[in-house]
Amino acid sequence: MSDQDTLSDEELDELEGILAELERCLAEEDVEGARAALSAAEEIAGPEDPDVGYGRALIAWETNELEAAVAELKRVLELDPEFADAHHTLGLLLEELEDEPGMVHHFLRTRALDAKADRDRHGGAPAELSQDDVDRIERVARSTIDGLPEDLAARLRNVPIILESRPSRALVEESGFDPRAFGLFEGPAHGEDHIPAPTRIVLFTSNLLASFSGEELDEQVEITVLHEVGHYFGLDEDDMVRLGLD
Repeated sequence: MSDQDTLSDEELDELEGILAELERCLAEEDVEGARAALSAAEEIAGPEDPDVGYGRALIAWETNELEAAVAELKRVLELDPEFADAHHTLGLLLEELEDEPGMVHHFLRTRALDAKADRDRHGGAPAELSQDDVDRIERVARSTIDGLPEDLAARLRNVPIILESRPSRALVEESGFDPRAFGLFEGPAHGEDHIPAPTRIVLFTSNLLASFSGEELDEQVEITVLHEVGHYFGLDEDDMVRLGLD
């Protein structure tokens, strides 16, 4: 039984808010604020709680204590093997540490747990995307491409936009692809003198919709397409700024 099993609904709600504040502080590079939030979370749930340990690992990562963050996440996963966020963060950390087998292992666990969560939300059936969501994502993606500088837009205008739920197991397993990525441009590798158009643009709907809705979804689809344009065509930071893609 975890420490959270003994908490009241009010305490659980308070804990959830504190942990969200911890992550917000880290997103703003406010380490001291994150530590204060962690201390408050420990008072409610105890230092051994998996969510508290996850917050401790995030702070260690932010302060570049990578080995400590990895050790903490492994402890968290011993307590809660189905903690998908912990698997994903550990995969990202192991990628930084160039541990490819470990990275792939935890990315595959993330993918499996995320897919299970999708099924649980839909009563065991595969998640189905509404036609409104399909139309919205495709419309924003195509509008973003049409708004690119003409030399890039022309190369992408006839490239199909494919919506997939999440990256395939094979893609994650063979290349260590992030199972929570929002998009991918697929095609032949570009050469130094000529960059061909991709064969298709893939947007991962479950990953997008897990985090965004409404106008925020539109913004993230646009950001994803622009990011993948820059990545696919090998643009550096100066190129991105010059073309208005930063």
